[in-house]
Amino acid sequence: MWAKVPRRDVLMNKQGFPRGNVAEDSQKLQSWWMEELQKAGLSGTVSVGPMRLESQQLSPTGLGKQLFESLVLQRQAATSAYSYHATILGAPWPLETIVMTTESGTITSVIYRAVLKSPSLGGVSFRKSIGLLSDKLEVEGPAAEQFRSRKALLKKIKNGLNRRYEPPAFGFVASKKYFELGEASVTLRQTEQNGTEVIVVSTVRTESAFVGHQYSLGLDKTLDIIKAIEHGD
Repeated sequence: MWAKVPRRDVLMNKQGFPRGNVAEDSQKLQSWWMEELQKAGLSGTVSVGPMRLESQQLSPTGLGKQLFESLVLQRQAATSAYSYHATILGAPWPLETIVMTTESGTITSVIYRAVLKSPSLGGVSFRKSIGLLSDKLEVEGPAAEQFRSRKALLKKIKNGLNRRYEPPAFGFVASKKYFELGEASVTLRQTEQNGTEVIVVSTVRTESAFVGHQYSLGLDKTLDIIKAIEHGD
């Protein structure tokens, strides 16, 4: 059962950012996800499990195992060294997430997976990638036509997905180096029980603050996207 709590603006500063120490980073990400829950107005708990990608070990069984098999071991293999899987309790549907990082802790991908009880909406992918003058959103798959006219949903997906951010600089040298995903995406597909599986692939969101930047894992944006899909926006 999920419960609303008063919504407040909570963004992580660079001290909460992973640094490449698995034990410490697991604790940081657990705290970060808890703050993301509060930001989204939800009450729940988060449990985190790390894995080194090159070990090729499977994640825990169940939804986490399916998510690893379908996404994680295929994505960012050249740059990602660690992944941190978490089950988020408190969302309106079964929800889990994975944060992938480099050896030094820079976050590459933030992936969410939810399973909706609503009848299958068909196979479709919304892919945000670089365009001629700005990012573009492409709709692909067998069910693409029924979604191309849903302008409000397309706008919410395009605005909710993020591909590029400036990681925090530690030490005395400020870095202007950006990390950029080739594409961010939302994928819908049918489950064995004829429900709808939603997978959101994005990266960290950055907002300017009085001192430095504040960072978000985008849970609130992801919840908005999934709710819009579920409600037929």
